[in-house]
Amino acid sequence: MICGQVFMAAADTAMVVAIFHVLGGFHPMTTVSLKTTFMRPVKTGDVLVTACIQQRGRNLVFGEIELRDDQNELAAHATTTYALINATNK
Repeated sequence: MICGQVFMAAADTAMVVAIFHVLGGFHPMTTVSLKTTFMRPVKTGDVLVTACIQQRGRNLVFGEIELRDDQNELAAHATTTYALINATNK
């Protein structure tokens, strides 16, 4: 059985990787919000995590993450907001 904290960590990490990909590499950022809805337990098998950027602004990035079990059933859904940190404006 996979606990909810693992789903949330996986969702957060997947979105950070997706943002790095879109930005072309590392960029300082912080999670502003992460809302996760748990749909069903995952007792065995792999979990597929898919992150999609919904909107990117100058300072904020909004995303959506799906976590599906090995039967392709939705196990959890998350929405996120990240703040891009401008290193020159500390």
